[in-house]
Amino acid sequence: MEKPSSSSSSGSRSSSGSSRPKLKEELLCPICYEPFREAVTLCCGHNFCKGCVSKSWENGHHACPVCKENSSLEDLRLNYTLNNLVELILKEEGQRQSPGAAPCPVHGEDPKFFCLEDKELVCFACQNSKQHQGHKMRPVREAAADFRAKLANMESSLRDKAKDFGSVRRSYESISRHNEAESARLERQVKWEFEKLHKFLRDEEQALLAQLREETRRKQDLIQGKMEQLLEESQALLKEAGQIQTDLKEDDYTFLKTHKNRKRRIACTAEEPEAVPLGMLLDVAKYLGSLQYKVWKKMLATITVVPFSLDPNSAAGWLSVSEDLSSVSNRGYTLSVENPERFTSTPCILGSCGFSEGFHTWEVDLGGLTNWRVGVSRPHHGSHWAFHHDSRSGFWYIYHIPGKDECRASNAVRSEAAPGNIRRIRVELDCTEGELSFYDAELRSHIYTFHEKFGGVVFPYFYVGGPQGGAKAKSLRICPLQVHVREEILV
Repeated sequence: MEKPSSSSSSGSRSSSGSSRPKLKEELLCPICYEPFREAVTLCCGHNFCKGCVSKSWENGHHACPVCKENSSLEDLRLNYTLNNLVELILKEEGQRQSPGAAPCPVHGEDPKFFCLEDKELVCFACQNSKQHQGHKMRPVREAAADFRAKLANMESSLRDKAKDFGSVRRSYESISRHNEAESARLERQVKWEFEKLHKFLRDEEQALLAQLREETRRKQDLIQGKMEQLLEESQALLKEAGQIQTDLKEDDYTFLKTHKNRKRRIACTAEEPEAVPLGMLLDVAKYLGSLQYKVWKKMLATITVVPFSLDPNSAAGWLSVSEDLSSVSNRGYTLSVENPERFTSTPCILGSCGFSEGFHTWEVDLGGLTNWRVGVSRPHHGSHWAFHHDSRSGFWYIYHIPGKDECRASNAVRSEAAPGNIRRIRVELDCTEGELSFYDAELRSHIYTFHEKFGGVVFPYFYVGGPQGGAKAKSLRICPLQVHVREEILV
């Protein structure tokens, strides 16, 4: 019973195998002789690739390429069944996974070469054709290996670039976290600074109100004493007037007998009352006259003002900047958020204000440092600061290093500028004249002057070396300004 079944099954597979070539022929486009790609059916019932029939109609004559029956683009209908069948057959034969090389459309030969000029596969006949004359040819295997190697390099390059993008993204994440923490710290600091101003104003308010209350008490006590004295004197006068009225009723002998004493008594009580003296009213102008200006002027004496602040965003990882941004010290390297403005290779920092025109001056207290630089720098450009800081790279400064008895300038000549025991430096920058001068602020003596065209904005520049031999870190400080208020009459 099993044998007939096996024979029948074998015969069925044989029939299916013999019918497969005929089926494949029916799935070929009559124009390109390739499996249908987006098969469409015309009114006459013939099927073609949509691209093939559209291209054959470019001459303007719309007719079926097989039976010549007239048709039009509007008559094209997608044949979904045929397209699905083609896809099914191609999947079974593995053509979609490994399409292989299509024969040359012109000569019908398998392509053996790759044209490097036209970037296309060609056969032996095409190699010598006019279309590819003089073109560089490579065997298919060699060209494929070459392009695969290049593509592999491109893949590696893309992966490396993706890592770079990831690294930059992590930098943004780090900056974002830093900004969140810094925002909270700055908010606390700003509130504290304003609280100090508020406390100053409250203290001034309380002091002024205390003066007002003291003056009020003192003058009210004086007035009260005067009023009591006047009341007593007034009552004495009324009493004397009553006595006189009684004396007037006496007989003549008695009246005349007491007249001498009476006249003397009246003379003692007949003085005029003391007039109200000056200054008994409260001194209103003392408390309200230019009150805000007086308080502001007094506040100004308690506030430290510097020509510019240090920029902590440019400070290298070694440097620690004070809360008021006026001094900096080298306390050893700590990891800082990465940002383009920050120095990375040397313990340097910039001022927060740039100068491009006019005359500017500031003084720097070196605080006993022996390893320092003071000058100006062009702003940062690019991803990293220049490794060498000199005039050629946009840095102009004088400097001192430990163990030397003099300080020098950063220009190419590097000539000796002055003795090295300087404690306070005055910097004068004349952007108009292109001059940068340094002076010993204590001795009032000239150190060195650069004559340069700075080429735009420059920022104050500082280098703060670390302590030697475990000594305590010393601070470089921007010296405060002396503020003078000038009062003039408006014209």
